[in-house]
Amino acid sequence: MSGQLRTLKNRIRSISNTKKITRAMEMVSAAKLKRYQKMVLEGAPYADGLLQLLKRVSASGVAADHPLLGGNSSKRGEKKKALFVFTSDTGLCGSLNLDLINSAQTFLKNEKEPAVIIGVGKMGVLALKKSGRTIEKTFIEIKSAEIENTIVEIKNLAAELYLSGRVDSVYATYSRFISATRFKPVTEKLLPFSIDSASEPAAQQASNDAYIMEPSPETLFDRLVPAVFSMRVRQIFLESFVSEQMARMNAMHQATENASELIDELVLARNKARQAAITKELIEIISGSQALKA
Repeated sequence: MSGQLRTLKNRIRSISNTKKITRAMEMVSAAKLKRYQKMVLEGAPYADGLLQLLKRVSASGVAADHPLLGGNSSKRGEKKKALFVFTSDTGLCGSLNLDLINSAQTFLKNEKEPAVIIGVGKMGVLALKKSGRTIEKTFIEIKSAEIENTIVEIKNLAAELYLSGRVDSVYATYSRFISATRFKPVTEKLLPFSIDSASEPAAQQASNDAYIMEPSPETLFDRLVPAVFSMRVRQIFLESFVSEQMARMNAMHQATENASELIDELVLARNKARQAAITKELIEIISGSQALKA
């Protein structure tokens, strides 16, 4: 019986230590989530403002033939594609990485020509390499201080692949941030991107209002298109970070709850074993006493 008690005590101690680790990881993820979520929410109005301004300039009659919008290159179709796969560098974040990898694999299987794959995050890179995919370039182990530089590198690489004619379109598989508790894996086109047509009232209002633009609408349009694309890449990158921390926080919270439940069950089993040992000893003492009296 003492061996059973010792085993239960060791298990309780081990699970308690694990619970401390998962709780600490949950708190770290919560702090990172708050920081990255703030960056996403603060950048959203700026991104929306840029897009609305681009729509307004486009509605003024300027020719929408910027290279990033397709222009004459849109006639070449989408035979060759590039795919940016955004995953995390580490695990312990539930099914986040698995869902993203499955989404990327589904996209790649439907392509007749092998796509140019760029991996952002170690987990996706390892999984795609294991499945026999060739990775063109990787961005892994990205530190907080390197976020902005990495975003610029990703944006420049995507634009270079498309503008050089090496690929006909650029896609991204990432985890879209929906709300404070929701995210989902999506694959969407980055290049060539299109300016969503404004609603009829907004378009009518833009056509009725006469704006004095300085510099010319053409110059503004040429400057706004790269800015909108850059902000879109930045939002995708940050949404991936937010989703990762959200998934890890939820996973570690669930692990902490499971550890607490398991500890309660083990404590109950330990108490029962201890009570059984005490009862057995009492029975032995009483039996021995009665045997001596007899």
